[in-house]
Amino acid sequence: PAKEIRMYRQGVEYRTMKAGKSVSHRSDMGKLPKEAQVLKVFFKYSYEQISEILEHQYQVVRYKMPDGKIYEGYFPKSGEPEIIDKVPGTHASSNFLAYLAFNKYVLDTPFYREILRIMDEKMRVCRMTLSNWLAKGGTYMAELVKVLKNMCLEKDSVINCDETWCRVKINDTYRKKYIWCLVNKEAKIAIYCYGEGSRSRDALRLILGNAQVKSLQSDGYNVYMYLDNELIDVEHICCMAHARAKFKYALEQGGDKDAEYFLKCIGELYKLEAEYEHGKLSAEQIGLLRQKLKTKEIVIRLRSKLDAMLSENHSPRGELMEKAIRYLDTFWTQLFAYLKDGRYSIDNSIAERFIRPLAGERKNSLFFGSDRMANVSAAYHTIISTCKMHGISALEFFKSFFHEIMLGRRDYENLLPMTIGIKPNKI
Repeated sequence: PAKEIRMYRQGVEYRTMKAGKSVSHRSDMGKLPKEAQVLKVFFKYSYEQISEILEHQYQVVRYKMPDGKIYEGYFPKSGEPEIIDKVPGTHASSNFLAYLAFNKYVLDTPFYREILRIMDEKMRVCRMTLSNWLAKGGTYMAELVKVLKNMCLEKDSVINCDETWCRVKINDTYRKKYIWCLVNKEAKIAIYCYGEGSRSRDALRLILGNAQVKSLQSDGYNVYMYLDNELIDVEHICCMAHARAKFKYALEQGGDKDAEYFLKCIGELYKLEAEYEHGKLSAEQIGLLRQKLKTKEIVIRLRSKLDAMLSENHSPRGELMEKAIRYLDTFWTQLFAYLKDGRYSIDNSIAERFIRPLAGERKNSLFFGSDRMANVSAAYHTIISTCKMHGISALEFFKSFFHEIMLGRRDYENLLPMTIGIKPNKI
């Protein structure tokens, strides 16, 4: 049968593929055959990517004044650019440096691939030059990071923390070092800290400084236990996903059937959290629901089963199950500390998600050439992840930020992803 004509759809065009800019090429109706009768006029679409590197030459005049002082100046003719578009300390325009940073730290393009792309566009440049340009841009990014870090670690903040390793070349040797990631979900800020690449408690203490945060959530790494012993005012919360993973390994690899009970109880806790998130409840509402009998009953069943497994009369179990039991018992207080406040999370998944870009960079670039470049990477990733949390295009931010730096602005509190004036990306 013929398809029913829907009048409300008449004249409506359905097209989701659109570019930021468009150019219309119209037909000359005078070229139609004389006998032709026009039935309909419409457009066909095609998309073109234009990429080229253009060298701008600004004529600079060096002149001497009667007082004997020598000056340099750019005095553009009518119709010429009013200012020299060059990021201070580099020969790159704000647009070029933005694309370079985007390719390196968002697309994880190694330098040798970036050089191949640039050479194909008929420009000759060495790897060290690109590295120096990014490092110079990183010094401006580092000033933004200082402002963002103060906002991230403001008083009574809830912080998620994780760390990952990286390889750094020092004195012709490759050393294993670490980058820390701190995420403030409420403020929508992610901070990456390298410092000297240490994973010690002193490095954590230096990162936190005198910040009076309310809580810090992490895995069971023993350095974080320092929080419980020394930073008394900080609530230390452990990640439930790590405990669940250990029981999953015990079931799938060790074949221990007792792990099913623990996985079932933990799954019930996650189901409740999913309901709270789906209902878009406030932190106060979530805090009240976590104190209800339904949650407490699950926790009591878990504790009872755990005590039974730890009793001397219990039958022997595998190594994986033993590790899972000991982990749950050791970090019991920290694992269930999330029940105290609706602002807390049941696991540390948000910090682990934001640590993944560093793993992608490690896989593609293999190593950092120095501690300096590791710090530069941490600064760029801080801005990229913060842009992501605010739904802002990192590329658009780089373009706007470096353009403002080129114009001479240094009011970094007004150049943040949330204050520079870029609208969220709706695509």
